Amino acid sequence: MKLIFHGDDFGLTSGINQGIIRAFKEGLLSSTSLIAGGEAAEEAISLAKKNPGLDMGIHLILCDETPVLPTEDISSITSGRPHFPPRKHLQRAIFAHKINHREIEAEWNAQVEKVLNAAIPITHMDGHQFIHLFPGLFPICLKIARKHKIPFVRTSNDDLATLEASFMRFIQWAYLKLWIKIFVSRAFSSNIRRFSSVGFLMAGGRLNRSVLLKNIDSLRQRKPIPLVEFILHPGIGDSHTAYKYSHWQYDWKKDLDLLTDSALKKALDLRGVELTSFGKEL
Repeated sequence: MKLIFHGDDFGLTSGINQGIIRAFKEGLLSSTSLIAGGEAAEEAISLAKKNPGLDMGIHLILCDETPVLPTEDISSITSGRPHFPPRKHLQRAIFAHKINHREIEAEWNAQVEKVLNAAIPITHMDGHQFIHLFPGLFPICLKIARKHKIPFVRTSNDDLATLEASFMRFIQWAYLKLWIKIFVSRAFSSNIRRFSSVGFLMAGGRLNRSVLLKNIDSLRQRKPIPLVEFILHPGIGDSHTAYKYSHWQYDWKKDLDLLTDSALKKALDLRGVELTSFGKEL
């Protein structure tokens, strides 16, 4: 089995940027995805250039953060506000068909092109809070991936069910898994490469070494899965990130500690797990 340790939210805050770089330099992380409209996006772009071995993806965003395009160009999404709407408001607007899909495509293209124009190659694409898999949005995501020749797109949710997750998170996980199986898989494009993703259920510092290894052992017992991505959210545990995103109830430092855990590396070696990145699999 080939395994990728991936850090989401590069560019969201400086504390998250520092955690991702530390996990890359000192730990097991090989891949990240950048939020082009994040408050620390420019710092993330600079860090990406200084660390060319860090595999770079784009973390498509459509809620809470700042758009790349002027808000007047995407008024059906922002309603004139300087930021994207909260996720719940966005969901309601999507289901009510109040959002212009051409504006979504334009904004997501701008997010991708901001990174590419900085001379940073993009090997993979995913979405903030799995927004790219929302109804009507996944075909837009695939179109952009084809346009920019991005070979990998996150389209699975393969966590091992566990009672260690909260009840609400478990319900969200089950719904997302069903949605992917019924709708997303049907729309999948043959020129986009598949891989298995784990980490939704225990996101934000809730994934420990024991649960991670149980997931790996479970995946190895199923049908052969050549490439598995573990989604984590490392950060240094700074007060700014903790305050701004307190509603997430994340513990970014725990994910950083997990990625720099020498005992985890030894356990992976004993299982014959090969660590890789999306770029190495091209």
